[in-house]
Amino acid sequence: MLKSCRDPEAAGALLVLGAAALSLLAGLALGELTVPAAAWPLVATTGVIEGVYFVTLGRALQWLPLGSAYGISRGVGLLVLWPASVLWFGEAVDLASASGAVLLSLGLLVLIAGVPSRLGLAYAVGCALSISAYPLAYKRALLAGVAPFALFGLSLSLALPLQVVGLGSQRKQRLATAWQAHRPAIGGGALLCAASFLLFLYALKVTGAGRITALRNLSVLFAALWAWRAGEALTLRSGLSALAIAVGAALLVG
Repeated sequence: MLKSCRDPEAAGALLVLGAAALSLLAGLALGELTVPAAAWPLVATTGVIEGVYFVTLGRALQWLPLGSAYGISRGVGLLVLWPASVLWFGEAVDLASASGAVLLSLGLLVLIAGVPSRLGLAYAVGCALSISAYPLAYKRALLAGVAPFALFGLSLSLALPLQVVGLGSQRKQRLATAWQAHRPAIGGGALLCAASFLLFLYALKVTGAGRITALRNLSVLFAALWAWRAGEALTLRSGLSALAIAVGAALLVG
């Protein structure tokens, strides 16, 4: 949905505003806005990470095709996250997960070799680093007793100023133009963002950060299909790299 917008950065800021509001309203209605006082630094950390994520994602989508931007950010993010989750949360390493890491790496190498923009690649890698960091930060906040609705809504609320500042001096005009041109995509994206990430947080409460993120990264295949539907060429190279990333992620699940 963001890739279909002429200004993914501005549309992304509006999407985050909508997703934050939906999460907080749902949490208020369900009585799940608990935030222990000691957990506020963790909530603030997730907010900064989310801000970096959406800023770099919007810019990567401006410079790269959808399949490349999404595949690189998700794949590299998982490769960084997986060993960190093994070390910090004691997730098991076996032959299947190690094989998955190798296959995922090969898929990324093929994908990276074909990117048309080094600047876009840099933003995609920056997005990947935030992707590798936020499951760990969210996991610690959940373990500290923060309710998922409160955690996601507050994190996005804290991320929003960073996104708005990143829009530059024309931010008001860019936000107004994006809203007028892409209301259905922004509204639908906000709803999907809130619903999908809240499901992710509830899953994160009961399983490891590395494994649940690996399973979530099967979305690389869906992104490749959406890119093809939007008119991007689905070549043998891009198809095989997306398949390798997705299968490698599945193997990492164990």
